Amino acid sequence: MTLEDLDILQVAEDYPITPKEHSTPFLMAHRHLWLRSQKQHATLQVRAEVVKAIRNFFDDRGFRLMDTPILTPSACEGTTTLFETEYFDQKAYLSQSGQLYNEATAMAFGKVYCFGPTFRAEKSKTRKHLIEFWMVEPEVAFATLEDVTALGEELVLFILERVLSRRRADLEVLERDTAPLEKVKKPFIRLTYERTVELLRERGSAIKPGEDFGAPEEGLLSEIYDTPVCVTHFPAAIKAFYMQPAPDRPDLVLGVDFLASE
Repeated sequence: MTLEDLDILQVAEDYPITPKEHSTPFLMAHRHLWLRSQKQHATLQVRAEVVKAIRNFFDDRGFRLMDTPILTPSACEGTTTLFETEYFDQKAYLSQSGQLYNEATAMAFGKVYCFGPTFRAEKSKTRKHLIEFWMVEPEVAFATLEDVTALGEELVLFILERVLSRRRADLEVLERDTAPLEKVKKPFIRLTYERTVELLRERGSAIKPGEDFGAPEEGLLSEIYDTPVCVTHFPAAIKAFYMQPAPDRPDLVLGVDFLASE
């Protein structure tokens, strides 16, 4: 090899991330370099595979992607977690959900989904709360509760199969135990809200009928079952206004929550 010309773009500075434990604030301050680490690279590879799997799942089943607005005039999930901003002479909010737009487009296209960033003004540092996160929301015109439950079940299994088959090496880098993921099979456990409360109380939970589930209840449920659980027929009082009442029990709604351990 013969060198004919050399341009120095920049003299290298000392690399700040040394082979030792660093705090998250320190690593975030050097995020552009942290991204080059093996675990960060693996994390983003897995995330990209999940995103691709979600799009493939819905596109292959005849759904149409709808890009719902990020700045919206209304709340979908409650007014206490809204990010408010000035929109000329009006108020606007960072979107909590694209659902209300999806419900309109579903009546035009039959099957639609939106997939993008959503925001919640929740000042909480827990594993369950993020200020900004990506959420996929499908809508199917005239779907039944069982249709919705089956679709969610198929989506979860499709994503798991795709990630396990294509990103196993990245999961090993992240030291992720894949055994719990590999044994997830259908059908998922299906329980009504009332039956779930009974099971939780039998295991020592202090939850009362009519109360929503929190992290302790969800954790206890994952100890009872080692597979995802579909909980249906919640009290209307603890769910959003747009959920359909059950025909035989108008105090309950035809909604489903998928609960699973981490």
